[in-house]
Formats: sequence, C-alpha cells, structure tokens
Amino acid sequence: MDKQPILEKIAAAKHELGEAEADLEKVLLSLKVSARAEKAMIGKALEDAFSKVKHATKNLIDLEKLIVAGKL
Repeated sequence: MDKQPILEKIAAAKHELGEAEADLEKVLLSLKVSARAEKAMIGKALEDAFSKVKHATKNLIDLEKLIVAGKL
C-alpha cells in the first residue's frame, strides 16, 4: 500500500485544522472584550469548536505517526 497519498491528505488536513484553530483563537480573544450577553451565547459554542479542532488535530497526528511507523 502506498502511504504517500494518505500522508499528503493528512498533511493538508493538519494545515487546514491549524488555520481553523488560529482563527478560532483570534475570535475567542476578541470575544473577551465584547458585551457580557454576547459572550455567554457565542463563547461556549466557540470553545466547543476550538476543542473539537484541537482533538481532530491530535487524532491526525496520531494517525500519521502510525502510518509512518508502518503500523497501518
């Protein structure tokens, strides 16, 4: 099985997730200075999204390591 196409897709996904993570972090930081009511509604959803992005990134990194090590 040729690992290269899979590793390329993982690299692309990691890049996109990294950009999404950076964007979410910027929004979370700017949210800290917005009105209290807005924070309560938007902040939780953003924190959840940020958490999911970080988790997905970790899973991709773990998958990449397994493929490189020949365990998949």
